[in-house]
Amino acid sequence: MTDQHTSENTVRRPRDVPAGTPLTVLAQHRAEAGARLHTEHDRDQDAVVGDALTQLAVGEAIRRAVRTERGGMVAQALRLGATWDQVAAALDTTVLAAVDDLRVWAEGQRTLYHQHLAQNADVLVGLDEETYDAVMRWVAFGLGWSADEARDARAKQAPRLRAAVAAAPMVDTVGELRALLEQLPEEMPLSLDDHHRALPGEPDQVHTIHPRLVATVSGLTTEAETTQPGLMLTQVYVPFPAEDEEQAAVATRDDLPAYGELPRAAYHLERGELRPGLKDVAEVLAELAHLVGEVAADFTEHDEDGSQLKVEAKRISHAAERVGKLADTVDEVAE
Repeated sequence: MTDQHTSENTVRRPRDVPAGTPLTVLAQHRAEAGARLHTEHDRDQDAVVGDALTQLAVGEAIRRAVRTERGGMVAQALRLGATWDQVAAALDTTVLAAVDDLRVWAEGQRTLYHQHLAQNADVLVGLDEETYDAVMRWVAFGLGWSADEARDARAKQAPRLRAAVAAAPMVDTVGELRALLEQLPEEMPLSLDDHHRALPGEPDQVHTIHPRLVATVSGLTTEAETTQPGLMLTQVYVPFPAEDEEQAAVATRDDLPAYGELPRAAYHLERGELRPGLKDVAEVLAELAHLVGEVAADFTEHDEDGSQLKVEAKRISHAAERVGKLADTVDEVAE
């Protein structure tokens, strides 16, 4: 930084600092402005405000310079023998964040090198391919380290997560859900079950929400791909009236069929349970016949259109009857 720039009250924006100014010069200039603010009280207001702005602008210039050099400093530390966990601790961040700093820096430096190469520059700045590949090997190692670190962390917290979810087999209010979520990591993936579940043949049931831990995949098809626990919420119909323990025992069962006829039909048929599966199919067809012949037909513009829909609805109804009758005999035929 020149004498012009080191004189008081000349830096008002970070761009006022010449490129390449040493950090030591910037730190000294900022310290001098701060010293004037604390020791000189008889100066005019413009000068005082100028020093305050100089402190801010030079401080921001220092922050930007350090941030720009961060990837290079990470590379230097690794080259001199530092480990990834030591680098992360020095930056007060995670290994994964430090790895990303190095990756972004390396890619930028390789681009810079090829730009100078294309311009036939006398001095080539940046990373050539050989050096870039060496840095990316550190990146790959850091990604592996980060994955191992994440697995270790998940292994340590897994018992606590399982206990927290197991303690809430049913979540019936917003308050109960909030109490559960407060015990789980904010970044934990959340998903909803596609189908409601219910005890088959139970006449009186009331719905509840059953939370459970499931395995989810993050970083799919990348070097950092990992499996981590996620929270799934399933709507379950439980017996009513019944004791809390009895309802909880039903809610936590993992063998309950779906509540709706169509997903329940798939549930039974995929397991070779033909009779209950076909009965559910017959119910689905009967509901479709109702929708086509009565609901949809009422919205047609011409009676002829409505008549055609009613004809198709009758065909669907006949199919429902045939499938229902077949359900009563198919097990006997199979045997």
